Amino acid sequence: MKKSLFVFLAILLLLLPACNIPVVIQTVPNTQNPALAYTAAAQTIEAELTKLAPTPLPTATATPIIPPTLIPIPTSTTVPSATAVPIPCNRATFNPATIDVTVPDGTIMLPGQGFTKTWRLTNNGTCTWTSAYQLAFHQGDGMGVPAGYAQSLTSGTVPPGGTVDISVTLTAPVAVGNYKGYWRLREPGGTYFGLGNANGDFTVVIAVGGDTIVNLNPVIAESGSVSASGSVSPNVYNVGDSITNDGTQIFLSFDISSIPTGSTIKNVKFDITQGYAVPGAPFTTLGCLYYYAHNYGTLDAGDFTLIPPIGGLIKLCNLSNLDQVISGDSDWKDAVQARVGTTRFQIRMQFADHVTDMNATADLVKPGTIKITITYQKPGAD
Repeated sequence: MKKSLFVFLAILLLLLPACNIPVVIQTVPNTQNPALAYTAAAQTIEAELTKLAPTPLPTATATPIIPPTLIPIPTSTTVPSATAVPIPCNRATFNPATIDVTVPDGTIMLPGQGFTKTWRLTNNGTCTWTSAYQLAFHQGDGMGVPAGYAQSLTSGTVPPGGTVDISVTLTAPVAVGNYKGYWRLREPGGTYFGLGNANGDFTVVIAVGGDTIVNLNPVIAESGSVSASGSVSPNVYNVGDSITNDGTQIFLSFDISSIPTGSTIKNVKFDITQGYAVPGAPFTTLGCLYYYAHNYGTLDAGDFTLIPPIGGLIKLCNLSNLDQVISGDSDWKDAVQARVGTTRFQIRMQFADHVTDMNATADLVKPGTIKITITYQKPGAD
């Protein structure tokens, strides 16, 4: 038995170097019991094998898989029913194309000019407007009415859906500028209301303007001289008679298309004082030089006539009159006023007393610079 154990240990010691296991041999004194030596050697081998044993791997922990959360899709959506908005008792509306019955926004007025503003409004509330309802000035430019001004809205009644024209008498300010006044309606209890659900104002908007002045020169192609013999000279200005005793007359055309229709002519100035020449003695031999308002149209030979037209404006009977600017004459103002709304104001100049003096001398008035100045007020005047 001991022999077998010894053989086993010997074989084991031979195998340990192959496994890189260090061998520790402990010398046992001969005096010791051989059995104890074998036991110690076995214990030493067991201890070394324990050191070389592999460390066990940790046990894997399974991670649970969480399934995705599914959001349910609704099969139908319920739309809440609209809540009916009650129609107010007092409310007004308007048609933008017809609200300004008179004096549309931007109307030009004379300083201090009186006018009547009229709005057209519709009752789109649920209550009937009566004479107890009022038109009231709210803010802005009063144009002749004081703060807090109010007047009856109507002399009758305006049922829901009905339309009424509301008028107020106003006066334009005296200073030139732009003006705007805001107005509302007021129910019998004193509460203000206006356009739409809110207290929307309606307005009167005007511009107070001064006089407008325009300076005009003759239209060249339409102005000039025509002689008794039928000679036409555009842009040549001679009136009197020539060395051949051929009488001539002047025709002047002015473009007044820039003056708005409805304008009021305030004054007319006619000026030939600059650059004129007077060969001979026309005022001595031919008499007075007359100015006429004459709508002759185009310049042609047929414009010359011995018979003066109706519409005499003024006459100049001496040389010194040529140095005076014609201004403030009511006949000139009326003549231009009659042509407002057209494109031309035309006049003629002729010696009506005598066509020629038969003295074989040029007796002429030859204007140099010809200018007409028209002062007018744009539409909106009384």
